[in-house]
Amino acid sequence: MSRSATVKLRSDRGTHTEDVEADVTATDAALVDMARRQAGISGTEFKTGEVVA
Repeated sequence: MSRSATVKLRSDRGTHTEDVEADVTATDAALVDMARRQAGISGTEFKTGEVVA
C-alpha cells in the first residue's frame, strides 16, 4: 500500500513543491528527504521541508 504526498521544500534555490509516493508507514521526515532527492537538492542547499498534503 502506498500514499501520495505533496512536499514543500525551501533551499538556496528558492521554494519547490514536489509530489512523492511512499509506503503508508513512511514518516513525514522520510517524505521530505525523498522529495529533496527527487528535486535534486543537495543536503548543503536544503533549508526546510514540510508535507502539505
